[in-house]
Amino acid sequence: MLIIAFGLHRDFKLYAKIQQFSEVHTCRKDSGRRSMDKKRILVSNDDGINAPGLQALVAELVKEDFCTVCVCGPSGEQSGQSHAITLGKPLACFPINVPGAQQSYAVVGSPADSVMLALNGPIFEDPAFDLVISGINRGDNCGLHVIYSGTVGAAREAACKGLPSLAVSLDNVRGKSIEEYAAASTYTVALVKAVLGLLEGTEPAWLKKMIGCVINVNVPAGPLHGIKGLHLTHQGAACVFPTFREVFQEVPQDAGAVTSSVISMPGTRTFRNAAGDMRWDDTLGSDTWAVHQGWASVTPLGLRSDIALHQEKERGVGAHDINGAFPELLGAMVEAAAKSLGVTAQGCSRL
Repeated sequence: MLIIAFGLHRDFKLYAKIQQFSEVHTCRKDSGRRSMDKKRILVSNDDGINAPGLQALVAELVKEDFCTVCVCGPSGEQSGQSHAITLGKPLACFPINVPGAQQSYAVVGSPADSVMLALNGPIFEDPAFDLVISGINRGDNCGLHVIYSGTVGAAREAACKGLPSLAVSLDNVRGKSIEEYAAASTYTVALVKAVLGLLEGTEPAWLKKMIGCVINVNVPAGPLHGIKGLHLTHQGAACVFPTFREVFQEVPQDAGAVTSSVISMPGTRTFRNAAGDMRWDDTLGSDTWAVHQGWASVTPLGLRSDIALHQEKERGVGAHDINGAFPELLGAMVEAAAKSLGVTAQGCSRL
């Protein structure tokens, strides 16, 4: 976010803690991994491990042959779960085939659960990853959608544990085929290569500058040639206002212990949360504006939610994150990715 603040100010204590965890985590089972080895990427999502967006992304990553891909995602639909995690009860997972993935597990839990288990649990032979990607989501995650998004929540969990991460979404809530995610997959792979320092004009050392940040990517629907290019943006304020509709049909008694006990209470009413009015934010330079104009939006998000106090601003703590140079580096990454795609990059000059 370039105008609304990155949510991460120059808090060096926070930086030190995340950096320390990152070094321990990425070296765990380091294992004689040589620099010439392929990068290891973890893929997750919130639409479920069998969703076409995830499968399209994995296929594109594997086709490009620069990384090894592992997958750990929810066993079913988990949209709107934000950063929810499972506490107080067991968390189940099981192996499942995702074409192209070295290893893949489905988790009976949330998107954040899936990433947390993958990074900290014993399910993978080597739990050390270079990058985490969440997506490709069915529907955009622009504006205030990032607060509710399980896609962003999964990527944010990786950032909390000191790993670079991307959250990727397609502006098409009806996307049900792998082919519909082809363009978004192509754009994602270009950005991933830039982040990993594999493109001209980028450096592998930049990866460490991403600690504590999530790159939120939103791609317009449609074919590859219909996308104008990449646009570095700030998070807008677009938001959906729900419409609650009362449900009158009888709920089966085997719908679950909690549900069955609640519906038996006198005076109980049941509602379904449906999409209502949309408050758009087409402010110049916002993520929603860029997608509506035909650009793939790239927005840096931070882990902190507090607003800088006046005293902090006087000490020079403002619109930069704890890594300081990262915003400028992101501009270079976006330009490199755009060049590899043969398209235009916009918004980078504001850094």
